[in-house]
Amino acid sequence: MQAYPLKSFAFTELAALAVLVLLGFCYVENAGVFSRHMIIHIALMTVAAPVLASLLLKLSAKSASVSTLFAAVILQAALLFAWHSPLGVGLAMKGHAGTLLMQATLFFSALWFWLTVFNQTGEHLWRAVIALLLTGKLFCLIAVLLIFAPRVLYGMTAMPIELADQQLAGLLMVTVCPITYVLAAVVLISRWFQTLSDTQSNVTSTAVAAENSSWQSR
Repeated sequence: MQAYPLKSFAFTELAALAVLVLLGFCYVENAGVFSRHMIIHIALMTVAAPVLASLLLKLSAKSASVSTLFAAVILQAALLFAWHSPLGVGLAMKGHAGTLLMQATLFFSALWFWLTVFNQTGEHLWRAVIALLLTGKLFCLIAVLLIFAPRVLYGMTAMPIELADQQLAGLLMVTVCPITYVLAAVVLISRWFQTLSDTQSNVTSTAVAAENSSWQSR
């Protein structure tokens, strides 16, 4: 059974809500340059990437292996930490080329991640759940660091970042990202339980049919 979490009403509703919230934050006065960077790549990684991955799955139903899932998780995590390091943020804020490179690499790593997650089928859905929960934890770790840091972490950038701007970026991250990953995990868990239930029902039906056939042959 192929897992399509985006078919869940709750998940699509959350995605639509996330888009509205992110667009709203683009125009509030407190959203500085760093918050705007955060808004864009959150929208790309947690809304655009899973939606596009769900559409691309219609072109191929091939199940992703555990090694592919592991590689996708590692790549996305590595790029996420790299681009949120002082060096990465400084490069992203040097100009349009750096910003484009940052958003593109984060988006395509997220797209690969969601493709491998959605391609975990049947009894392998638990692997996708673990990947989603671990990724949500990583987002939370970075977000908490941005929120509770006593000073600006990115002081050597081309465009000055204020502490309030940094904290708002972390607040956006800790609000939207973990909810998306956790909700997707919940949907997959429900589908996994349904798969186990269907499998058990089939086994029971087969056993009953075999027993009936055995009695009839006596």
